[in-house]
Amino acid sequence: MKKLKEVADIRAGYPFRGKIKEIEDGEARVIQMRDADPEDGVRWSGLIATDLPGKKQPDWLKPGDLLFVARGYRHFALHLAEVPSPTVLSPHFFRLTVHEDAEVLPGFLAWQMNQEPAQLYFRKSAEGTQVLNIRRQVLEDLPIVVPSRQKQEIISRLNTTWRREQRVLKALADNRKRLLSALARQVLGKN
Repeated sequence: MKKLKEVADIRAGYPFRGKIKEIEDGEARVIQMRDADPEDGVRWSGLIATDLPGKKQPDWLKPGDLLFVARGYRHFALHLAEVPSPTVLSPHFFRLTVHEDAEVLPGFLAWQMNQEPAQLYFRKSAEGTQVLNIRRQVLEDLPIVVPSRQKQEIISRLNTTWRREQRVLKALADNRKRLLSALARQVLGKN
């Protein structure tokens, strides 16, 4: 058993002050709370563009990074297999980068953080009354199990396949709903 801080670097999202201003031809894309979903992942096409304030060199996301939603009622991790454009996280997230010498695969780590033992840990450790928050120290101290690389690869592939199946099932259900709505308009008349 290890702590998360032993296998990954954990950094806060970009320190925006106030509302993030959308600039059509901005230098960066920003992942905000509305852009991340535990089932659908990151909605890359919906990210706003902006120019980053200040002189601080941005800590651009890279393929293999994880994002962790630290605020709200759903705390979850997403593995970023790809990052299609220069992108940063809003301050509501933590960015995790697995150490090169760690024996943990990023996809497996994200899966583990979304499972019941970690979720129970987050529920017990969350602070706040209106909006729950996971502090960096709490995240750093998350207990992590590190099975063999082979088991991690199998679990990661199963999880990826399951996510794909969920998207297909959702698309089928949406198509069926549209079909039934079209039939209702045709049979029952347009209202």
